Amino acid sequence: MYAQARPGGSGPLAGYAICVEFAVGDLVVYGNHGVGSVAARKEQRVLGTTREVVVVELEDDLTVTLPLELAQTQLRPLASGADLRRVREALRGDGELSVDPWLSRRRETMEKLTAGNPVQLAEIVSEGAQRERLRQAKGSKPQLSSGEREIFGKARRLLSGEIALALDIQPSAADGWIDKHLARPAST
Repeated sequence: MYAQARPGGSGPLAGYAICVEFAVGDLVVYGNHGVGSVAARKEQRVLGTTREVVVVELEDDLTVTLPLELAQTQLRPLASGADLRRVREALRGDGELSVDPWLSRRRETMEKLTAGNPVQLAEIVSEGAQRERLRQAKGSKPQLSSGEREIFGKARRLLSGEIALALDIQPSAADGWIDKHLARPAST
């Protein structure tokens, strides 16, 4: 069985043409929970019906059991080289920042975080870094609200974890990779 994105589709698999076999040991990404490993694939009785399920082990001893049909829509493969190029571009770019208050922007940011798409996570991280730079340039305290910091921090942790596995590097090196692409030349 394979999970495959449909062109023009939406959700976590939108834009992913790579198939996931869901074999034991496969690394997959589950939305805002991050990277996990397929621990089992088995038949299980669910609401009186025997169905094929995929068991995924995530960080912090969290285990998720999903019917195969749901796994095909909720799990995606690790970021590819092309995905990492798009992540790099998202980190390097300074988008137009919304002037709306955080509570107004929160819903859209949470949707991106929940989807777990690496490019969207990079957009969240980049926006947080850009907002911090603007606050520092204005002489304001260089901190976002606690809610904003928490979401930007989670996006960065999820992105860093996936980059580390996709590039086969240590998590600290993945953080350095992110920092390198977020860095802006010092103004003189």
